[in-house]
Amino acid sequence: MDQIDKDAGRLAKVGTFFIIAGWVFVIYSLIAGLLWWIDLAQSDSFNIFTAFAISAAAVGLPVFGAFLIAGLGYALRLFALYVASKAGSSSV
Repeated sequence: MDQIDKDAGRLAKVGTFFIIAGWVFVIYSLIAGLLWWIDLAQSDSFNIFTAFAISAAAVGLPVFGAFLIAGLGYALRLFALYVASKAGSSSV
């Protein structure tokens, strides 16, 4: 049972890494999209609403992917918690 607890702890650490990486990617994507929107809005070719639509469309997929990565991390942590709780209850 001690080995299962250690494996659950390692799985939780991997999940934490995915959570942190996912949120870093979300923040990076939003900042990059904001900077790109500002750059497009300043050009003569686009008005502010067209620039927003173009930048939002381009940033949507990276933000969605980053949320998937963070969601995978949360799922791994929940699974580690489930495994640790089942291992603890069966040893009693």
